[in-house]
Amino acid sequence: MNLKALDQNELDYRMKDLAKKEREILHEVLETLKEIDARKSYLEFGFASLFEYLVQGVGYSEGSAQRRIDAARLLRELPVMAEKIQSGELNLSQISLLQKAIREVTRIRDVPVTTEQKMEILENLGKKSFAQTQQQVAAFFDLPIAQATQQRVQADESVRIELTLSKEAFAKIKNAQELLSHAVSSQDLAVFLEYLADKVIKQKTGRKDSGDIKGPTKTNTAAQVKLKTKKGLLKNQPCCQWVDSQTGRQCKSKWLLQVDHKQSRWADGDHKIENLQVLCAAHNKLKYLQEAGIRNIS
Repeated sequence: MNLKALDQNELDYRMKDLAKKEREILHEVLETLKEIDARKSYLEFGFASLFEYLVQGVGYSEGSAQRRIDAARLLRELPVMAEKIQSGELNLSQISLLQKAIREVTRIRDVPVTTEQKMEILENLGKKSFAQTQQQVAAFFDLPIAQATQQRVQADESVRIELTLSKEAFAKIKNAQELLSHAVSSQDLAVFLEYLADKVIKQKTGRKDSGDIKGPTKTNTAAQVKLKTKKGLLKNQPCCQWVDSQTGRQCKSKWLLQVDHKQSRWADGDHKIENLQVLCAAHNKLKYLQEAGIRNIS
């Protein structure tokens, strides 16, 4: 189509029609994503998480992927939201902002946000700008609005810090998070930094808690052997070895890595190194569930 041949009214009509179709397609995307999430199909596709599937498998940017995940999961809980998305009353940025606030409230106050509360705040966000949405959400949950300052002490004496890392420095931090993911399963950088601070303080001050090892025991010796085996495996298998049988794609996640028996113990598999492999926790669980089905059939 030659757009230059269209007059102003025709361009306006075309733009609004395309925007409407775009919102309709977005709703279909979210419904499809919701079903993939419910089935955990991304594991079968060879990805450790829904986020990795959208970024690496589908091609979304990280921000776009997270916004769609937030919207799909909220849509599952609040189906009425579909109409608001299709009409343009709500957009992904607003929904993602709301979901982030809900996670923060749950984490800080250890109290889940109810479906009724979510519905109430959504009713007030229609046609609001992003700045207005920030104010509405912050007021509703009694949360401070994030400021674009480098360092700011907030009402509860917490400190908000904004910093820029080089590509190399960020890669080092991500690698450290992966290596310590069994101790700190959250990918939240603030949680990880607090964990590191606790470890350094304990090491430098000599303080020990009741969970520290008191001395060598048979149990500790076995644990050390197991740890040595895992370290040896990780040298040759530094990531999840799960492979999608349909596409041949390997998961390659480095998050929550576990040692798995290729031929399981219930099927007379042994502990020899040749029978061991590294899987992420998600694919290790999937393998167990698949094998449980086989055992039930037999």
